[in-house]
Amino acid sequence: MITVEQHLAHILGGARPLPSESVPIAAAGGRVLAAPLHALHPVPPFTNSSMDGYAVRAADALAGVWLPVAGDVPAGPVEPAPLAPGTAQRIMTGAPLPPGADAIVPVEDT
Repeated sequence: MITVEQHLAHILGGARPLPSESVPIAAAGGRVLAAPLHALHPVPPFTNSSMDGYAVRAADALAGVWLPVAGDVPAGPVEPAPLAPGTAQRIMTGAPLPPGADAIVPVEDT
């Protein structure tokens, strides 16, 4: 009887990389890049929140600590007010991180 490891070694021993090819961007869906691709400019163009929640200073957000909500940051290219120490700001997905904030508490964790 052949073990799983022996089967795997046999399969991998016969595997060969495929040559790379250039395709139009419209045909590139589902493919894997053969080399790194670097953006010409930052995407998104600002540090943003990847979830709805509360922007905080990590040092202020210890377990069990309540922080007053000092404002809201909507999604989009807005200029949020700086985050004051000891406070939080409600933040939406895609919104820019307020100056002074270095963490997001997900709304599901509140």
